Amino acid sequence: MKKIFFILYFVFAASCFAESQSIQKLDEYLGKMADAYHIPGMAVCVANPDEMLLEKSFGECDGPDRQFFIGSMSKSYTALCVMQLVEKGLVNLDEDISGYLPEYRLEKKVTVLSLLNHTSGFDTHSKLHNAKITDSYGRYEYANVNYDLLGKIIESVSGLSYEDYITKNVFDPLGMTDSKADAWKAKDSPKLLKGNRNYFGFFKQGDADFPTEKSWFHEPAGYIASTPNDHAKYLRMYLNGGLSESGERIISQESINSMWYKNVPLGEEEYDAYYGMGWNYMNWKGQDMVFHGGQVENGITYMYILPDKKLAVCFMINANDEFVLNNLMNDVIWDSVAILGGKPVEEVSENKYVMLHLLYDAIYLLIFCLSLFILIRAFKSRHIKSQGKKRRIGKIILGILAYLLFPLFLLTFTKILLDTPLWVVRLFVPDLYGVLLLSACLSFAGGIVKVSRMCLLRHEI
Repeated sequence: MKKIFFILYFVFAASCFAESQSIQKLDEYLGKMADAYHIPGMAVCVANPDEMLLEKSFGECDGPDRQFFIGSMSKSYTALCVMQLVEKGLVNLDEDISGYLPEYRLEKKVTVLSLLNHTSGFDTHSKLHNAKITDSYGRYEYANVNYDLLGKIIESVSGLSYEDYITKNVFDPLGMTDSKADAWKAKDSPKLLKGNRNYFGFFKQGDADFPTEKSWFHEPAGYIASTPNDHAKYLRMYLNGGLSESGERIISQESINSMWYKNVPLGEEEYDAYYGMGWNYMNWKGQDMVFHGGQVENGITYMYILPDKKLAVCFMINANDEFVLNNLMNDVIWDSVAILGGKPVEEVSENKYVMLHLLYDAIYLLIFCLSLFILIRAFKSRHIKSQGKKRRIGKIILGILAYLLFPLFLLTFTKILLDTPLWVVRLFVPDLYGVLLLSACLSFAGGIVKVSRMCLLRHEI
């Protein structure tokens, strides 16, 4: 009997030591990464079912009780609230949403479940006031409007505002005293950490774009405010099978399993990833993982749970840098998973952030210079009467391309090639938006100048 006891004790001690080593390595990695990637402010927490294993703050974030807008991580909270109502028999996942929201009678049946797993058919850039079913109906297409509608269903069924419902049924029982489900009420909180937008590689601090009636998303889809300390309590609830620290039942383990594993494929075969209810799921290098990211205009967040290891991790960053930092952070997430799994990762690159921004800045400068060149050339009108017909036709075609089609291309290529409307670029990539708008104005102005000079000088086009 003693032999068995010592074997078990040795296995337990070895496991604790390995976990401690992994946490220490992650701590060291995070310090290097925060400096190399010029992150203004960041908080990271790692927790197991019983305690916080790591709680780190960097830069402008001076502790785990500073509030961040958590972006689309809010969707998991909304899904949790819906599943609470399902358990009470007040919501049926297979019910058409018009049964709860009569004003949303659509041409096809849209169920509560299809909102939860993004198979409703709504376009990614739909809003509450213009949501229409598209040809993506029945398959996954991520859309914030799905979760804004779920927020309305929660209000309709419970008779409470979204804020009051989630406060009463999630925040209060979990002891999340610094979390808010009304962005405007969080605006003046002394704990709210201002975010940062990126301009050509430099971060500029400023307020978030607080949601209004016609915003792209609202609190149920992406504008809950929480702290790393509060959110860790939320994540540990999942690790404890739906129980709060005091033992209060928030949700059943069966409902948690449904949120995680009752899912649909994302269509990205490379990763074999799925979307359930407010959570993504994938098996990464033999390790089950549920996760979700989030962003508002001036901040990004990430969270993931490793069910087999009983570990939960959360990153909150008060900066949004769509093309560079956000992509680098995707690599950081995978690196952190590897480190916690005891696997080696590559050293953090000291100059990758700067080099990537220099590349994008060079592209921006090229666009601007080309537009400026088009404008300058417009002031140099030439007689073309004596030129051949083919040459005149060639100049006319070049003029159309330079003064009309080029500015139109600048204003529409993000929608045509990237399926991202210009208004989204304005919100999330303000430096690119400024370059595109200014460059389009310059080249279009060149066309006006060219036509005006030709009329004044009586030149032929």
